[in-house]
Amino acid sequence: MITRFTFAVLHILFAASAFSASPNILIIYVDDLGYGDTAVYGHPIVETPNIDRLAKEGVRFTQFYAPSALCSPSRAGLLTGRTPYRTGVKSWIPDNSDVSLARDEFTIAQLVKPLGYRTAVIGKWHLNGGLHLEGMPQPRDFGFDYQYGLAAWVKNEKAAKAKSGKLYPDNMYRNNEPVGQTNKFSAELITDEAIDWLSSVHDEPFFLLLTYSEVHTPVASPEKYLDQYDQFLTAESRGEPLRYYMDWADRPSRGKGEYYANISYMDAQMGRVLELLRQSGRLDDTLVIFSSDNGPVTSDPQEAWELNMAGETGGFRGRKRYLFEGGLRVPGIFRWPDRLASGVSVDTPVTALDILPTIADYLELVLPEGRAIDGQSITGLLDEDETTSLERSSILYWSIPTPDGMEYAVRQGPWKMILDPKGLPQYLFNLSRDRYEVNNLLQNEADRAKQLKEKFDIYRASVEG
Repeated sequence: MITRFTFAVLHILFAASAFSASPNILIIYVDDLGYGDTAVYGHPIVETPNIDRLAKEGVRFTQFYAPSALCSPSRAGLLTGRTPYRTGVKSWIPDNSDVSLARDEFTIAQLVKPLGYRTAVIGKWHLNGGLHLEGMPQPRDFGFDYQYGLAAWVKNEKAAKAKSGKLYPDNMYRNNEPVGQTNKFSAELITDEAIDWLSSVHDEPFFLLLTYSEVHTPVASPEKYLDQYDQFLTAESRGEPLRYYMDWADRPSRGKGEYYANISYMDAQMGRVLELLRQSGRLDDTLVIFSSDNGPVTSDPQEAWELNMAGETGGFRGRKRYLFEGGLRVPGIFRWPDRLASGVSVDTPVTALDILPTIADYLELVLPEGRAIDGQSITGLLDEDETTSLERSSILYWSIPTPDGMEYAVRQGPWKMILDPKGLPQYLFNLSRDRYEVNNLLQNEADRAKQLKEKFDIYRASVEG
């Protein structure tokens, strides 16, 4: 019996015979990095030479959107090209939860695997309740041959008890088996593992999803990077160099230096991976994509553990967990010299949901039938020899859980609407004239609001059934 999934794979194999050039694919997905947190996106202090170089040698998007303003839904959207709500992942997933990416979802790894790709996810997974849970869908069920990293966020006994000391994770897993106590910071562990895995890949193309937990709290960086930003550390931070804490609610701010250091540390670690590919002659035959799962935790803390966070939205309103631009708009960089433009900045709105269909387009692969894909190919915006504009086949759509239910946002062209849990419009912005979402035009543009609300209702019905 030929199932719909098997039929799709046969199409993929047929396409592969007609297209032998299979680029390597490296997606670097970082955690809670804000739109304005890197030098190339305008940060006046933080040094990010490797991210900057990717942009200089590739395509940088100025309106790149995460699938959600929260971690787990964004990761589900990235891998599937589908609005996260469709995948069963509507919010961040707590430890030992029975929520996971639905077992029947189709991912980038499953897309490329029939072409002979080696596949790995190294870093943060956060698409189930734990990498140790039997019966729970795990990375191998979604096309990944190899897994190393953590289920959600970095932790250890010292972190849980708010003790001073280096934060060396003890919750890492390799192919779903616990690694045990480690003696390095998270980003270095992840990078070492990625380098080892890439060194084992020779003649086959590879797909590596490299997911750093930086700069999600708890931020922990080597002294070298803390010293680099010493002037931005407070006396409390220097005198009591805790890397994580839950008992600072009545203490002064720790300053921005720990956050700045963590970004530069992460940049240096991903630079090691890029340098390995460069030295082995594989970098220019690799489609490299860099982005973040959502907006940052800003220097306006909402929880005790956010007291050393200093994320920058680039001036946009909101932050992580908010549907304003600060929670959704993130860095987005694509590099592939064999095919893409170089040193180009693109102002067209795109989303991480577009990554799967874009890869399929480049590899001339047919996506499974009967499955709604919310993203669309953006090759026309990326290719060096094209200047194609992008006509969206549908609205951009986001949802986020709140204590009162799901809130929503939609965008079509320059118009963006935010709606409450009852589906009632609360804000309407023209982002081409008001990128910082200052002027609510809901009353002034009643006809426009009505049209966009109607499109939202139709799209929401298709997503939520």
